[in-house]
Amino acid sequence: MNREIDQIDRFLSTRVHTDHPVIDAASRQLLDAGGKRIRPAFVLLSAAFGQQNDIRLTKVAASLELIHMASLVHDDVIDDATLRRGKPTVMERYDERVAMYTGNTLFGEAIRLVSEVDSPEVMQLMAETMELICIGEINQIQDQYNWSQSPKRYLDRIARKTALLIETSCAAGAIVSGASPEVVKQLRLFGYDIGMAFQMTDDLLDFTAKSFQLGKPVGEDLKHGHKTLPLFYSAEDGRFYERLSRVDSTSTPDLTAALVREVQQNGTLERSQQTIDRYVRRAIKRLEPLPDVSDKRSLIEIAEYIGKRKW
Repeated sequence: MNREIDQIDRFLSTRVHTDHPVIDAASRQLLDAGGKRIRPAFVLLSAAFGQQNDIRLTKVAASLELIHMASLVHDDVIDDATLRRGKPTVMERYDERVAMYTGNTLFGEAIRLVSEVDSPEVMQLMAETMELICIGEINQIQDQYNWSQSPKRYLDRIARKTALLIETSCAAGAIVSGASPEVVKQLRLFGYDIGMAFQMTDDLLDFTAKSFQLGKPVGEDLKHGHKTLPLFYSAEDGRFYERLSRVDSTSTPDLTAALVREVQQNGTLERSQQTIDRYVRRAIKRLEPLPDVSDKRSLIEIAEYIGKRKW
């Protein structure tokens, strides 16, 4: 889909421009940092199940990528992150206030794009998505260093923070293309499952990938107090949980590094991968009732890729 994604990037470059030089430069920094553009890809592939393909799809795809970019900027402020995709974050290059207003500007442009699509159903879907993303972000802030939180709390949080935007990408592409309500429903379910697998894989990679692959230091989730899937499994061991519960914002790098090494060796990464595989299998099964259009195979391939990213 390189040609289509390049078209989305070119379109985005025309929409992130503002008259204010600092916000304009910060927005372009985010766009130039790249990314997989997974969400626009899901919009375009899901549209294959309908009959219409026009500029509205480009606008929906771009708006979802802008929402994603904006949420990353805000995430970096919350986590005091200095690197994103191997490059300085907006907050690091400018400051916290510029980063927050840059994110807000991107949210505003996303809303403007959705309004141009002229679909009350898509506007309602996007409004609900943005609201729930904000709830997910607040839950993550409240859950920082809460090592006793329940697995359900974790699943609810990643559903809102990550899975929801992928679910919305699949649904919005299908709606704009004129797909039937039954098709939209199945694609939403597919997007939810694959979005959960996507975030769980990120959680796993935080313990296994090299810094140059992540674009940020290894073990950042643990350092910032985010309890992720490998930590839930590891914390079933009372001795590990006792050490984990001592981690807070003042902890030394030695403590977190020791916990990272233990997670790498205690078998919970393999167990986490098994959980990811279950979500991927269920996502692919969601596609079985759908028509056998050419892009159905592409959705399956992306699902398999997401579940097998290197660790």
